[in-house]
Amino acid sequence: MLAGFISQSPLTPRELTRTLTRMADSLVVHPKAHRITFAPHIAGVAFAPDWRTTPPVCQTQMGHIAYLDGEFFNRAALTRSATSDPEFLVQTITGKREQLNRIDGIFSGVVFDTHKNELHIITDRYGLRPLYWTRLGNRITWASQTKAFLALPEFSPVIDPISRDMFFSTGQLPSDRTWLKDVAPVPPATQMTFRISDGSLTQQRYWSWDEIAPLTGHHSQRELAQELGTRFRTAVEQRTTGRTGLALSGGLDSRAILAAMPSTPQIFTFGHPDSADVRIAAQAASVKNAPHTVLPIHSQNWLLPRISGVWYADGALDLLHMHGIEHLKQQKEACDICLNGAGGDGLAGAGHLFHPKGLSVYLKNKLHIQADRNTAQYLETAFNKAGSAHAFYIDWRMRGFTIHGPRLGLLHGLEYRLPFLDNQVQEFLYSIPLQQKANNRLYRKMLLETFPEYFKDIPYQATGFPISHSSWTVKILRRLTGLRNPTSQTFADYANWLRQSPGKNLGDHFLYNTSETSKLWQRHLAGEDHTIVLSRYVTYQLYLLQLFDGKYRTSEEVAELLKITP
Repeated sequence: MLAGFISQSPLTPRELTRTLTRMADSLVVHPKAHRITFAPHIAGVAFAPDWRTTPPVCQTQMGHIAYLDGEFFNRAALTRSATSDPEFLVQTITGKREQLNRIDGIFSGVVFDTHKNELHIITDRYGLRPLYWTRLGNRITWASQTKAFLALPEFSPVIDPISRDMFFSTGQLPSDRTWLKDVAPVPPATQMTFRISDGSLTQQRYWSWDEIAPLTGHHSQRELAQELGTRFRTAVEQRTTGRTGLALSGGLDSRAILAAMPSTPQIFTFGHPDSADVRIAAQAASVKNAPHTVLPIHSQNWLLPRISGVWYADGALDLLHMHGIEHLKQQKEACDICLNGAGGDGLAGAGHLFHPKGLSVYLKNKLHIQADRNTAQYLETAFNKAGSAHAFYIDWRMRGFTIHGPRLGLLHGLEYRLPFLDNQVQEFLYSIPLQQKANNRLYRKMLLETFPEYFKDIPYQATGFPISHSSWTVKILRRLTGLRNPTSQTFADYANWLRQSPGKNLGDHFLYNTSETSKLWQRHLAGEDHTIVLSRYVTYQLYLLQLFDGKYRTSEEVAELLKITP
């Protein structure tokens, strides 16, 4: 976690320290703080969990100050002289810029050159470690959580109307905006430079998807699957260090990570003990002979932790999509790092890839989004800017939505790592024509040939049968067995949980504010399913009260309001 600011006008050490302290105190963080102030222009703080052996800040003899949030996975292969990631970041900015686009990691960083009086803000290739910024007069301010800007006397929060419309239409914020007007995430693969001398601010991309050449020559599916399997296994091994755990579901992506892990991890599965996710995860864990802990989610424990989760995530994640937040403390007791399968099915399995003219069909059929005219235009512009469905999925969906789930772990010092977003894996997948990846063709073959003991006989939660069965075989078997809905016993039942206390208590408190939401709430209580829309509205109302009134920022406060025992 980072926070800080730089001022064109000189400030006293007392002014620097006072403002920085306010920002740092506004963050919701678990780790300890590392502060560096350099009068008269800059003050910054970086937070890192206690288990990290090197601090997230450094000052070099050449007059550079660096703050880093995140980590590099291939520093040892890129340099021998730098002893830490922040030090290597300084090297790339000051003399080895060609190395910047070779860094494989999830990070955001800030480097200040005390001699040139220049500030550089840098993000990772895919922008998966958000860092937000705003300009206030002659100051540039940055923070890993937008709530830090509330500590600045000159900052007045205003809800961004485009973000509001996007949230209600799609369930997520735009990847280039926040709830707060004039506060934005630094774009991916970007170096921003602010010069104190003239107040100029520039942005430069140091990498783009266009740099990846299409695969040439003839390659069989087996050859492609073998290469993908090799790269994926390496990616997992690079990210399995120290006390590494895994959240394992009944899907394919987390199971692939389990199969590739070089050691036996602590495994956690969230959900109802009788759900397909839990049963299938237990089978996969037994192959590895790994300890498997089931962490139940039920009507009585799902809601309250998510109230503080809304505030922690700055309203970027609605209540329905904080699966597992109920047990983060228990996870952290067993491990420091949690591997996550984000990007597996969507990219390797081509589940979120489509042809250039297929955006509207993708939004409607895959994401079930009925976008209004303005949102549809915004998404079309974002897609055209991305240049491909692959880049669009990472830039819009993963940055704007997916990444905020794993980030919840940072609240307790639990780091997230994403093996499918390894540079070597992504470059290879991007180079392969869509027709060779479509319908899970390549991914399925890779899993079966690289990790047969995990996929040949163990069912896939989405179908109820192993992926070694063809789609036609699955259809026939489902008819013969009468298995119509293999996921009927899901890991969570949010629709019914909203009808029971404490969900109903919360709904009764927040959903009678307007006639529209009141009618929808009554229809939901009567048996219709409006869970998605209602959860977005409650999330929005909670965030507004948290943001403007300072209310309900903790679960305990809401428990007291609703007369619920935490």
